[in-house]
This record gives sequence, C-alpha cells and structure tokens, in this order.
Amino acid sequence: LGQMHWATTKETHFVELPSDDELQPIRASPKERVLKEDEPRLLQQYRTKDQDILNMTLKVTSYAPRVFEIDNFLSEVEAQHILKLATGMDLSLSTTSGSAGRTKEKDNTNTRTSRNTWVPREKTAIVDAIYRRAADLIQIDEALLRHRDAGTHPDRSSRSSIAETLQLVHYENGQQYTAHHDFGYPSVDDDQSARYLTLLLYLNEGMVGGQTSFPRWVNAETGKALTVEPKIGKAVLFYSQLPDGNMDDLSQHAALPVTYGEKWLMNLWVWDPVYGK
Repeated sequence: LGQMHWATTKETHFVELPSDDELQPIRASPKERVLKEDEPRLLQQYRTKDQDILNMTLKVTSYAPRVFEIDNFLSEVEAQHILKLATGMDLSLSTTSGSAGRTKEKDNTNTRTSRNTWVPREKTAIVDAIYRRAADLIQIDEALLRHRDAGTHPDRSSRSSIAETLQLVHYENGQQYTAHHDFGYPSVDDDQSARYLTLLLYLNEGMVGGQTSFPRWVNAETGKALTVEPKIGKAVLFYSQLPDGNMDDLSQHAALPVTYGEKWLMNLWVWDPVYGK
C-alpha cells in the first residue's frame, strides 16, 4: 500500500474560466474531434501556462479491491465549472443499478437517498477535457469514450461510447448510498459486457461524513472499512472486475452519510472494453 504510479496526459488543467460563449456545446463531427499529439488542446489559452503535460500520480490505497487515489485530477476551476452547470439542471432522486449494471426504477428504501443528474461529454470543452484526461489515466483511446465514425476502431461492433454519461450526484445532510456494487450480471442473451471500472471525482470538501467506504477490503492490519476522504479535485479509481474478467466482490463500496454540510461528486462508469467489441 502507498505505492505511487504515474500516468501522463496532454489534457492539462483549466486555471481560468472561459467565457460562456466559448463554453457552448460541442457539435463537431467524430472525425473533427480527433486531436493529434502535436495539436493544442481545446481552449489551451485558459489552461496552465507553459505546461504541455500533466502528470497524474496514482496512490495505491488497496490491492483487493484495486483502489487508487489521484489528487488534483481536477483543478478548482474545473470543479467549480461543473457545480455551476448544476445550477441549471434538475436533480432527480438517485436510482440503484439493475442486474445488468444500468439504472433501474427508483425505490422507496434508504439504500440511496442522494439526488443526481447527467452531464454529457459534449456539454462543454471542459467536460470533454475531463473525459480525455480520464482516458489517459486508464490508458485507453479517448475515442472509445464517445460516439465514433466508421473508420475509428472498425473492429468494434458498435460505434457507441463504452462509458456512461457522467453522473453528477448531490448528498445533503443525512443522505447516503449504502454498500453496493457498481457491476451487474448481464443477461446471457447479451454480449456479456459489464461495468469494468469506476472513476469518482470529488467536487467539494469540508463536509462531515460523506467518505467513500470499502467495507470488504483485504488487509493484514485492521478489520475496519477502508475510507477515502472527499477533497476538491481528487479522483478515486477502482475496478469492478478482476484481471481474469470475473467480477470483484470486494469492490463493494458505500457513500457514508453526510452528517454536516453537503457533498458533490461525479461518477464515470466505463464498460468492459474487450467484451464490448
């Protein structure tokens, strides 16, 4: 535990907020959205000056399940931008996952008491940059996280994204999401694809409670749950599948109750990139 790993990305931090006119929805075609390695990133002038590469440090928090913390994955400007977007969105009562990992009907229990909405990748250039940075973090082509044209990854049966739309979640005082898995068990009639990994992105801090808990983690020191403290810009990456393709039962996790203040975060769920072919 505590080992450090590194991944790099050209999607450097936004440190200044572009104007509203510059943050209009992205309408470019899939082909037009491809950025070559030597090309500037979208709205580069608002990003960290004289920096072409962002180094992302992954701290190993747990081996079983595989959990990593990444400080400063988001800049404060990026986190505030997402929170500003939330002011114009309707947040609905959160749902839980069905057997295939997709959301299902709302329930009347206390399993999940937060509220949420969805933030499409094409919403703004900042949201698009977050997806691109996430792709570099998990080391896959960013094109897999959006709709593609026929010439991009022609080996795949679908041109659809293997990532779900970013889910923006709000917890108020007393709200929680009890221990659960993000994966589901797909129908035998499906192609067996399932949620492969989760990337949690914290947008605020300073609340009491609200930690992300992994109650079943394996370690030799304590029987207590592993807990991760929310911090602005921090990301938590964990895998719902084992390297052999089986589901990892130890990836069960919970959003502990907020006892003072509020908590904002985003979830990015990525589906198995192999079975989805």
